[in-house]
Amino acid sequence: MASLENIFRAFPEDVNRRYFSSAVSINEQLAKHVHYHLLGGKRLVIAPNLIRFKLGNYRLIFQAKSDSYQPLTLIHRKNLTSFLKRR
Repeated sequence: MASLENIFRAFPEDVNRRYFSSAVSINEQLAKHVHYHLLGGKRLVIAPNLIRFKLGNYRLIFQAKSDSYQPLTLIHRKNLTSFLKRR
């Protein structure tokens, strides 16, 4: 599984500055067992084990494990459908 640092490394610096702190906050809250709905997350219908969070024009995707959530990827919103179809 990818860490948030590895996920954000592939994006321009302005994306990192703008959204990295929000992603870290979401990750920390999920680790404290705060329900993802309270953080603005939604389970994806096409892939129920994935949860997406909106970060501006990007979507931060977490994979739901039995007792935790793992960051999976950050993708531009327009690429979400093609990402899901490839899975």
